[in-house]
Amino acid sequence: MPSKKPSITIRVNDEDYEILKEWADSEYRTVPSLVLALTKRAIDEYKEKLTDKE
Repeated sequence: MPSKKPSITIRVNDEDYEILKEWADSEYRTVPSLVLALTKRAIDEYKEKLTDKE
């Protein structure tokens, strides 16, 4: 059954992908899992920044 969650497709150059692959491997993750974790971290930081402005 397909997921009802929104999905995003990104394209990166070969060099950036290799760096992401090495990073993901070092953390025993897949590249998509690493990118999701980095995205969540960035969203949390952004939300915190917005809260600090209030």
